[in-house]
Amino acid sequence: MRLIFYTEHSAEEFSTQNSSLFPEPPQRCPFKDCALPIKAKKHGYYTRYFVSKTFNGILYIRRYICPFCGRTISMLPAFCLPKYQYSGIDIIQMLHELYKGGLTLKRYVDGLRQYYSAMDRRHINYYKKRILENRKFIQYGLNLISPEFISAGSIPENQIWVKEFLDEVNRIQARIFLVDFHTKTGESFMTLQNMVA
Repeated sequence: MRLIFYTEHSAEEFSTQNSSLFPEPPQRCPFKDCALPIKAKKHGYYTRYFVSKTFNGILYIRRYICPFCGRTISMLPAFCLPKYQYSGIDIIQMLHELYKGGLTLKRYVDGLRQYYSAMDRRHINYYKKRILENRKFIQYGLNLISPEFISAGSIPENQIWVKEFLDEVNRIQARIFLVDFHTKTGESFMTLQNMVA
């Protein structure tokens, strides 16, 4: 299981094993079929490759283990998206800039390469497609975060909805959104979910 936590520390600070960067272990097992009030124990680190505008490299992610059921919990900093190398904050920022900037996709991606050497149009198209595929799930998560996110009136066309979503995430700050969304739904907004309306 992955738990995402809010942090002001930079990605570079997580490139060494430093327990002080991570929150205290859970005081209760987060697995619903265990859920015993037993403090999780430290269980080492694992490494993952991470790409952002300011740092590319290996991060050390703290793991804990439930002493009763033996399952592990990984503590991911807010800027990490489970199963993605690129920063969740950067993905949101890239898409927001693309939708707001009025540039062609080719020109925009060419500009991104100064920060992300391997970035290409397929990355951006994949992120756009995933948000659209997850529209219902994302709206569900936003509604759980706050009732003010509940859409009223006519259902906007997909591209308009994506722009409004990205505007809202930037308004409340991407880090806060990523933590709140994962806390409420147990998933990342980029994790494919097939929801029925």
